[in-house]
Amino acid sequence: MLSRVTSIFKALTLCATVLLSIAPLQAAEKIESALTINDAYFRLMPPGRSMTAAYMTLTNNSGETQVLTSLRSDSAGSVELHQHTHINGMMKMRKVDQLSIAAGESIELVPGGYHLMLFGVQDGLGLDDTMVIELQLESGKSVIVNAKASSFK
Repeated sequence: MLSRVTSIFKALTLCATVLLSIAPLQAAEKIESALTINDAYFRLMPPGRSMTAAYMTLTNNSGETQVLTSLRSDSAGSVELHQHTHINGMMKMRKVDQLSIAAGESIELVPGGYHLMLFGVQDGLGLDDTMVIELQLESGKSVIVNAKASSFK
């Protein structure tokens, strides 16, 4: 009888472990289907530089607004969202605290517009490299972006 109880307990423990390991995957799949990232790339830096920019298209496939609130990457000391604006004939760049993407809409992060600034970027990145950037949303969920390297020329 004791061995049967032990077997049942082991089976239940295994089932619980499997179910708990699947739950985070389902959450990640749900947010990835809500926010799609396309054409992500970062510019390689000229020698002696440790800052660069990354670009991509963010598409909100969900029925509610998604708000980008913070960014991080293990390849950079810090990552910030920036925007270029034209004021009185002058181009200015400023840090943006958050970016709202309306339901069903897309926002392009492009040179001369919204973009990501990466500071303290690690040395030695080349054309075959990919930089992982985490986009953190107001909902507490995040999306992982694999940005490909692009020449700085």
